[in-house]
Amino acid sequence: MKFRQILTLASFVVPALMVGASHAAEPGLYVGAGVGQTNVDQDASDFGYTGSPDFRIDDDDIGWKAFLGYNFVPWLGVEGGYVDFGSVSQSLNANAVDADITGWNTYLVGSLPVGSVDIFAKVGGINLRTELDSNNFGSSSDNDLKLAYGVGLAYNIGHWGLRVEAEGIDDNDIDDFYFVSAGVTYRFGDDEPAPAPVVAAAPAACADSDGDGVCDTEDQCPNTPRGEHVGAMGCNCDYTLALEFAFDSAELTAGDKAKLDDIVGVLTNPKVNYIGGSIDGYTDSVGTETYNLGLSKRRAASVANYLESKGVNLGGRFSINGYGESNPVASNETSEGRAQNRRVVVSRTDCKK
Repeated sequence: MKFRQILTLASFVVPALMVGASHAAEPGLYVGAGVGQTNVDQDASDFGYTGSPDFRIDDDDIGWKAFLGYNFVPWLGVEGGYVDFGSVSQSLNANAVDADITGWNTYLVGSLPVGSVDIFAKVGGINLRTELDSNNFGSSSDNDLKLAYGVGLAYNIGHWGLRVEAEGIDDNDIDDFYFVSAGVTYRFGDDEPAPAPVVAAAPAACADSDGDGVCDTEDQCPNTPRGEHVGAMGCNCDYTLALEFAFDSAELTAGDKAKLDDIVGVLTNPKVNYIGGSIDGYTDSVGTETYNLGLSKRRAASVANYLESKGVNLGGRFSINGYGESNPVASNETSEGRAQNRRVVVSRTDCKK
């Protein structure tokens, strides 16, 4: 490629890639087509002519192209398509060469807006196919991958756009091969950019008597201590109730029933009927493991039966389990410790942490 051409290409590509990010076309898919003029000025041997003497083909013809492009970001994309450069020919005395030229190209494209017009530059390659017909040695065809580059201007109106551009093809053999064209593009996507989101005014602070972060109008557990982990309706997510039982007994005391009565109002509230958890029974270590396992299950069942008698629909919300003498919370070596281990624990487990 000539040094002048390198400078011309760089003068467009560098600003397009580095400066054009804030104003060029929006990302998306587009298609286009164009017609133009092919200009060739090169040796006939560059097209595969082997006759003698060699001579230059200096000719032009009408060509056309179709292409498909995609912008990854507003200022950078790719483009590829098919070009029919037409037919160029030249004769010298008895020697004549006709060359039909087509190609498939691929470009990296950078854009830079200037007012209402986009300047774009592109660089890539083209698979050039030449169908050669010569009265000197017959017909032949050739495929060759060559460097391709271009610059142009585009003006967009809604989905449609108008563009003019000049494309060059170059390698060590071909120095003067250009295609100047005008065409139209169609860009897929919305007609207009989406409107900016409207920022709503912050709602007025609601009353929150217990300071748990849930408005009083929604709070179904209004006396939750400040700082507790609560659910959407203000009920304690980490709630646990432990009831202690007499030795070898599964009977609820009056105190146990009073504690259970405190949670009946929450568990029968239809607004929080999603609350669920487990009812787990335990024993101390006195007795056999088999007996203690059964006793722990009877204790858990006593609690569940009492809650259901008060109108609580446990359904599939709570699991009822007996764990015998496992998981002690105190030492079984003292009477006080054994009393703490004879227990049923009601826990809420449905909250997400």
